[in-house]
Amino acid sequence: SNGSPSMPSDDPGQMVHGSFEPPSGLVLSSIARNKLLILVSAVVVAAIGTAFGISRPSTYTASATLQVGQVNPNSPGFYSYVTSASALATDFSRSVGAAPVLAEVQKKLDLAPSTAVARLTGEPLPQSPAFRVIATGPTEAAAVGLANIAAGAVVTYESRSNTADPEAETLLAEYKVASLGLQHAAASLTRLEHASRSQRSPAATPPNGLLAAKAERATAAAKLTAIGAAYTAAVSSEAPRAGLVSLVAGASSATNDRRSKVEAFGFVGLLIGAVLGCALAVARERRRARPPFARSIEVETQRSSAAV
Repeated sequence: SNGSPSMPSDDPGQMVHGSFEPPSGLVLSSIARNKLLILVSAVVVAAIGTAFGISRPSTYTASATLQVGQVNPNSPGFYSYVTSASALATDFSRSVGAAPVLAEVQKKLDLAPSTAVARLTGEPLPQSPAFRVIATGPTEAAAVGLANIAAGAVVTYESRSNTADPEAETLLAEYKVASLGLQHAAASLTRLEHASRSQRSPAATPPNGLLAAKAERATAAAKLTAIGAAYTAAVSSEAPRAGLVSLVAGASSATNDRRSKVEAFGFVGLLIGAVLGCALAVARERRRARPPFARSIEVETQRSSAAV
């Protein structure tokens, strides 16, 4: 009849419009009437997320600090030194992934290079001639040990790679060859001298072969002396091996990410629980808003379907 109350429409367009129509929409009214349900849902799911975060394994992080060169604030070129050393520190920080560094880590910790490089990071300090070697591990001891051993390996690697003169190695090889040549020339001269003494009188003129052997020995000796002087100069011109990169502070403790994981999973659980609570509140209000006659028809329909 015209005086009977109108039944709620099941049209999807009208349902969506009514749900989000402020301030009397279904969602807002459902939230206002079911605050306790939403609160309980959010707290329960947040507790589940927190428990999950607690159960996750923690990752420990430790760091060792290295310095490039020697800092002297009273030096006239201190500021230019800091600028250039900062650039070097940025370059040197990348050496944590160098093959010699990873080989040293594998030798001392029995850690595969692929695993070690994933747990190591070099981080230059801004506007500073220093950088940090950061290591992660499943335990505090593992992270601290990896950071200290990797830092020591970086010091050794940078000292060797930046101070060794390749010319010195070449000269050393040439010096060994020249030394053997001098020994052969001296041995040949000795043999010729013995043969000459046994075949001629003291007043006789030395044969041409003996004179050539003496000249060969003198040439070999001069060559050896020259190469030795060049090798000494090359070695003397090398930068000192100590002090290029030095350890400022080794790793003594480590931090873990347990708290951040627990907070992150707890917050995500809180959001999910709040959304789930709102959905339950809306479903609850929709069920309440349906007329008793419609609910009875639905029950009868379900019974008929079950009987069939």
